[in-house]
Amino acid sequence: MSRILDALRTAESVRSPHTVEWERGGRSFRVITVTSNKGGVGKTTLATNLSVYLRALDESMPILIAGFDDQPALDRMFALEPGTSGMQITQALRRGSLAPAIRLGQYGVHYVPSSRDICELKREITTPWHLQSVLLETGWSGLVVLDTKSDFEILTRNAIAAADLTLVVVKDQASLYEAQRVFDLFREWNRPFDRARIVLSLVDLRISYRGSEAEDVLNLLLAEVRQRGFPLFDTFVSRSPKVESLYTNPERRALSILHGAPGSPVHRQMQRLAEDVLAALPPRGAAKETASKGEREGELKRWLLYGKGSTQDTP
Repeated sequence: MSRILDALRTAESVRSPHTVEWERGGRSFRVITVTSNKGGVGKTTLATNLSVYLRALDESMPILIAGFDDQPALDRMFALEPGTSGMQITQALRRGSLAPAIRLGQYGVHYVPSSRDICELKREITTPWHLQSVLLETGWSGLVVLDTKSDFEILTRNAIAAADLTLVVVKDQASLYEAQRVFDLFREWNRPFDRARIVLSLVDLRISYRGSEAEDVLNLLLAEVRQRGFPLFDTFVSRSPKVESLYTNPERRALSILHGAPGSPVHRQMQRLAEDVLAALPPRGAAKETASKGEREGELKRWLLYGKGSTQDTP
């Protein structure tokens, strides 16, 4: 009997009125969620830099990023002035709209300031569809990037439920095992697997194996992802001392890869990943035609403030 009741509750949640309206189409925005149940995989680095690259690739497309962590990582990269007062994400979610908290930040990316007390919402939000209604009420036009906390609790589930495309960040075998939970959730919600993609991050190409078919850690992870049948992006992001240096500096702020590491391998990887993400996003009825690849690359070059960087970066 308990199994039958659980199945009925699941079916009812799938038929949530917010979900019906959400999937009906015609929204003026699309949502990308970056998630991992394991910490230390480069999830926030990926989410923040992806926002910058997406903005650079199509300057006509507004980008909004919001995070569900209690750390001020987004503020460190995007806040124009540190310590600015105003509404933060916790208050905005309680009000039912992010609009009053949205600010224009560095690199032309809009963001919602972080909240130290966001964990309190885990006791207040009881359905995975709450964020859908909040985003519909926000009325954003463009792309929304959501950065989740390294857990699988209600805020993370809300971000996944709202996503048109979920990027599941994997660094190692432990984070790959945790990625299974996202696809299990997709199966529970009857959501097609191709609306999530594995992204290999912080791949240390110096790790190799003797006497194994997998010559290095990249090939090992690729083989295991494919064995599980998970969709993945061909592009990966390698571990980079240069990128790590962008987060500890005299300015005490996080610098983007696009502006702080031009000419590096990780810059080229991020550019390719941003292009692949745009291509993987489902179309929306009201969306304008995206620029051609050549036009987007031209816009990207104009964003490189330092011109053609000569800095070389070893993974």
